[in-house]
Amino acid sequence: MAKKGYFFLIDSMLALGILVIGSFLVFSAYTKVPSKQESTILSKDVMDFFTSNKLKDINNEYGGVGGELWEAGNITNAENTLLQQVGEFYTGNNLGIAEKFIVNLTENIVPQQYLFEFWMDDVLLHPQNPSQSHIYSKGNTSVLIPSKKIVYGFLDEETGDLFGPYTAEVLVWQD
Repeated sequence: MAKKGYFFLIDSMLALGILVIGSFLVFSAYTKVPSKQESTILSKDVMDFFTSNKLKDINNEYGGVGGELWEAGNITNAENTLLQQVGEFYTGNNLGIAEKFIVNLTENIVPQQYLFEFWMDDVLLHPQNPSQSHIYSKGNTSVLIPSKKIVYGFLDEETGDLFGPYTAEVLVWQD
């Protein structure tokens, strides 16, 4: 009779261990679901950064006033917002400069676990040549958050030449 007690005790301990391990595996799988809220906030923040900051207000060696693009004559209006400047590059078909401008401005804004794309009127500005892993990640993400704005402005204030309106869009997802 004493041997039966040991058998049931060992059997119940083994079953309890299996239940604990199983529940741990199930609950740990749920923690890896990307947060829609974080991606939404990041997408909105990136677009707000481009729409609310002017060139004269940023300290960037590449795209700021006195920076590389300013000295080369690619940027001439310090009152432009960052998004308007991207729109000017797009209008002038300077897509390579636009991509480098976007990369320089966002390198410390977008966390490494997130990927993003910057579109202007259905033309991909960043990244212009997406890698296979980038395309795969975008195609297999469960949360892809867009943020859109309209961009327009003056190409030349003296002559009144305008550009736009263009639809600017940022897509953000967790890698």
